[in-house]
Amino acid sequence: MTDNSRDTLIQLLHLSARYLDDSNHTSFLELFTKDGEYLISSYAPELADKMIWMRRSRDELEDRLAAVNEHEWEIAGIEQTRVLSVDVVSVTDNSARSSSSFSLFHTDAEGRSELYAVGRYEDEWAATKSVWLLSRREVQLKTRLLKLLSPLPV
Repeated sequence: MTDNSRDTLIQLLHLSARYLDDSNHTSFLELFTKDGEYLISSYAPELADKMIWMRRSRDELEDRLAAVNEHEWEIAGIEQTRVLSVDVVSVTDNSARSSSSFSLFHTDAEGRSELYAVGRYEDEWAATKSVWLLSRREVQLKTRLLKLLSPLPV
């Protein structure tokens, strides 16, 4: 890829958050390779191990997003805002890795905002001829007690 791959990846990371905030699920899914994978995990000290909360292929994620209008948080009119800090981006030839810390806020219909979850996006990227695509995103949640049913993907 080009010399500006790092800048491009940083922009794509921020776009991925914006797409989810704006419920632009089609654009979010277009960031993934056809065989892309999406995971949500959390570390549980009482188990001394990582728990996998969700593991979906790109196609399975697409099916889940197609039903988003039926989710409780969507019916309740919850808006989402992610604040993202890109911590690390490393590029090698046609692949890259990135790590980004995020905070996810919910705003209810009355305009009250509160922190919903914090965590980290651990991403693996693949370069095509003209664009970078996510081959794997692992959402590592620090928050394990979620107030509402989760607006997945996080």
